[in-house]
Amino acid sequence: MKIKEWFSIKGVRQEIKKISWLSKKELAYNSLVVLLFCFLFGLFFYGSDAVIAMILKALGMK
Repeated sequence: MKIKEWFSIKGVRQEIKKISWLSKKELAYNSLVVLLFCFLFGLFFYGSDAVIAMILKALGMK
């Protein structure tokens, strides 16, 4: 496909037809995985910050 054809409305429609969309079940599962990882990373960073704060406090730096 030539560049000129790709940037035309016809070319865009052809490319959109090639997209494989997720099903609702797959989308819900992937969203749940992302939310779970965000929660876990939040807990990790909160815990890391708390440990570092305790160490600094024990050393008298805070």
